[in-house]
This record gives sequence, C-alpha cells and structure tokens, in this order.
Amino acid sequence: MARIYKWASVSQRVSAPVAAFLLAAMGFVFSAALCTAARAAESGGQPGAFLSYGVGARALAMGGAYYGISDDASAAYWNPSGLAQLQRKEFTTMQATLFAQTKLTYFSFAYPTKKGSTFALSMTQLAATGFEQVDVDYSPTTGEPSAVKAGGSFADQQQAMGFAWAKNVTETVAFGMSAKQVTRKLGGASDSFRTLDLGTMKGMGPYRLGLGLQNVFHQKTGDTDDKLPVIIKVGNSLRLFKERLTLALDGNKPLTGAMEMRFGGEYWLARWFAFRFGLMGLPEIQETDFGFGLNFRSFSLDMAQGLHDLGSSTRMSATFRFGQSKGDRSTAQVRNFMKQGMEAFQDGNFALAAQKFNQALDAQPDNKQVQAMLARLMTVTGFVPQAMGGEEFQTFVRRGAISYVDGRDLRSSVNALRYAFNKNPKDEKLLGLLNMVEKEAGVAEMTRRMEGPEQFTWVDQKIYDARQSVYDGKYDAAVRRSQDVLDLEPNNVTALEIMGSAFYLMEQKDKAMAVWKRALEIDPSNRAIREFLQGIK
Repeated sequence: MARIYKWASVSQRVSAPVAAFLLAAMGFVFSAALCTAARAAESGGQPGAFLSYGVGARALAMGGAYYGISDDASAAYWNPSGLAQLQRKEFTTMQATLFAQTKLTYFSFAYPTKKGSTFALSMTQLAATGFEQVDVDYSPTTGEPSAVKAGGSFADQQQAMGFAWAKNVTETVAFGMSAKQVTRKLGGASDSFRTLDLGTMKGMGPYRLGLGLQNVFHQKTGDTDDKLPVIIKVGNSLRLFKERLTLALDGNKPLTGAMEMRFGGEYWLARWFAFRFGLMGLPEIQETDFGFGLNFRSFSLDMAQGLHDLGSSTRMSATFRFGQSKGDRSTAQVRNFMKQGMEAFQDGNFALAAQKFNQALDAQPDNKQVQAMLARLMTVTGFVPQAMGGEEFQTFVRRGAISYVDGRDLRSSVNALRYAFNKNPKDEKLLGLLNMVEKEAGVAEMTRRMEGPEQFTWVDQKIYDARQSVYDGKYDAAVRRSQDVLDLEPNNVTALEIMGSAFYLMEQKDKAMAVWKRALEIDPSNRAIREFLQGIK
C-alpha cells in the first residue's frame, strides 16, 4: 500500500496552491485578491482531483490557465460555456504520460448546431498500474500478522464521461453546463458520482472573463463516503499585439480547500506555429510547463512538457476540425431567407417579407445588417402593410419601400414614395411613411397634404409652391422645390422654367441659361423661354 500513498502525494503536488500574477485588468486583480485571501496551506487530497489537473497539450503547456480561453473541443472539460465559440465540428484527443506508470487519456467531440447551441461528448481517464497487492494472515490468538503473501498486482482507475452544452445568450456572454458520470476503481472497490458543472464567459474586446462552479451538484453511489468538492472557478485571458500574444490567469477555490492559481501564455510566432509557457505554484513553483503547437486549417498538433519534483511529464494532443463552419451555415441560411424576403417584398407582401427577415435573424442573431433591415421593414409595415398589385401607384410604393429597407439610397426611396403620393394624394398612411423617410433622409422640406383644388397632385402642389416662392423672393426655395419635381418628372418644362427664373433673379445667369436651354430642347415651341434666352444675350 506504500505505493498508493506515494501516488496520492504526487496528486497533491500537481494541484498545489499558486500565488497571484497581477495584470492591469479587473478579472486579473479579482483573481489575485482571491488568492491573497485564501489560506496558504495545501488542500490535501480531494476526491475527483484528476478532474482538476487539466487536459489538452495546448492548455497544459500554458500551466492549465485555460478557463478564460476554452475555445476548442476541450472546453467541455475546462469551461463548458467556451464551446459556444466553436464554428466547426471538432474532435480532440490527448495521451499524457505523467509518472510511475500513470497515464491520462482524454477525448472530446463537439458539434455546433444550426440553432446556435454546441453539444459535446467527452471522456477523461486516469490510470495508474503496477501496484503490488499482498495478502496478510492474522493469528487467531494474538491478532498479530502471521504471514504475508504476494497477491499479484492491481490498478487504480478513475474515469469521467461527460455531456456538455453551450450557447451564446447575448453577443458577448455565453453560458454552458456539463453533466458527468465519474467512476473510480481501486482493486476490488468501486464507487461512482454524478455531477454537474456550470460556466459562463464574458467577452470585453481583447479581454475575456470566465466564471463557474465545478461539482455544483453531485450524487454518489458505491463503496464510498467521499464527496466531490464544490470548486469556484475564475479564468482571465487577455489578447495583445493583434491577438498574437495571449496571457491567462486562473483561480480555483474549493469550498473545503485552499486556492489554486495557474498562469500561462501563448505567442504565435507565425500563423501556423505557437510557443507556450506556464507555471503551477507561485512563489513555490510546483511545476513549470512549456510546449508548442502546429495549427493548420483542419488539424492541430500540440505538445506540452511539464517539469516537476518527480522529473518530467509529456503530453501530446491532436485536434481535427471538419464540416461546414457554423458561420458558413448561418450565412447560407441568412442568404436564403433574405432572398425569399426580398421576393415577397417585390410582390408587395410586406408581412411575409418580415417573417422571412425574422427567420434570417434567428439563423444569425448578431447580423447587424439583418437587424437594421428588419427594423426598417417593421417601420414600413406600420404605415403600409402591403402594396400588392400591378398599378403604377403600388409599383412605386414597393420601389420606395425596398429602397428604404435597403438603406443605401434614401433619396431614391423619397422620390419613389413622392411619385406614389402624387398618384394617390389622399392616402394619409402613405404620406406618413413618406414624411418619416424624408425626415431620416434629411430632406429640408417635408411633403404635406394637398392644399389646392380637389384635382391637385403632389407635383401640382410643388409647382404652385415653387412659383409662389419666386413671387415671395425666396429663390433658393423655388430652386429646391423645382428640383423635387424634376426628380420625379425630369422633363417637366414648367419646373425648368421656374428654376431658370429663380437662378436669373439670383444673378446666376449661366445656370439660368443652362436650365432654360434644357427646357427649350424638350419644348422647342416654348416662346416664353426663347424670349428669356434672347433677353440674356
């Protein structure tokens, strides 16, 4: 049994307390404060300690400071909320030789879904073999050992099967959970636990903060009185120099033990090669880690080397990425829904278009363009629910609405809606939509309800207002109102005539001559314009 106790003491070393490493970020300071507050003594052996050591050569090369990073399939082990960052299906596996016939094996498969959730199935196994078993006979009279015989060997095996889920709950916050079945076998004894981990991650530019609880719930069965400790986890990561350098600091605090701190870093020397380093146990360093990573489009190979009192430990892991990325899938869905929405829009079925735009937003909730277009579309439907039909009035309503929702040319939207209003000047809802678009487009003069005779159109009103502006000496207003008419009817000779007169009275004779010449080209028989031109000459 001496060997068993020796192995337990090693388990304590690899989870020894770590002092604080201070960075100029709130989470780093918070973790350091927790470390200072925690008692400096070691925690002692904790049930399920193999679930706190770490997996993945990338993470272990960084000293296990990975809770605030967790951006690959191994997030199922570290911080389940990190799974929400995955874009493609991933499979990762690790084989680590630790010490004295002890091996740590890990695999995880993560699957991002079309709905935005990510699921993962994982297995962590720690196996130590070669323990010597002895059989002892006791004297029935004295109770003392009378004979000791070799009984072969036995192994210590601990394993956890996990199922994890994660999803982005906002643009910058992710939440995840991991349910695990933990089994332990030592010689002829065995026990098992069911446990649940919770994790969150908040992104703030180059800084990420991870918070969570390990073993927040557990249920035990078998030959045991052990209880898995509830562990508070805090992880910080900071990306610098265009994300080439990442620094991380983690704090793990069992409710019944001391704080454990880990610090690590990663620097990408090239897009395909990274160097990593980490420390466990400051200021009394218990383990120093370093390693490297090779990263390709669909495959990563990582190596970590740990140096501790018993020598060194080598860990190797490989990660495979395959399938269409979550971003590509959602982009394709968005493109398809937007196409259907625009087709409904062009038919004048604004309600169906809004439904398709909403489906596009469900497929990619953080798509700013879809958000803006949907908001504009809902504004349109508030005034004009539909504009179906082949009449000229309905055609221009659709054209104006499409230009407005597209958002790139509000002036075209104003002109199309003005033309529609010119055809149907009694439509109060259309006037409301037109005024709203005019305001957003920064139009100086809003369209108003017709004030002239019953048969007045919008163009008639603008011509009347432009002519009245000339009489009132408001020549700039006359030019602007004439231009509004020309935007809809480029060949309106009356508008050209009024504009030319306004320019002439503003002593801009060159502009007046250019406008009148254009009017004369359209209507060569216009005697008044011809006389104006001859008068200038």
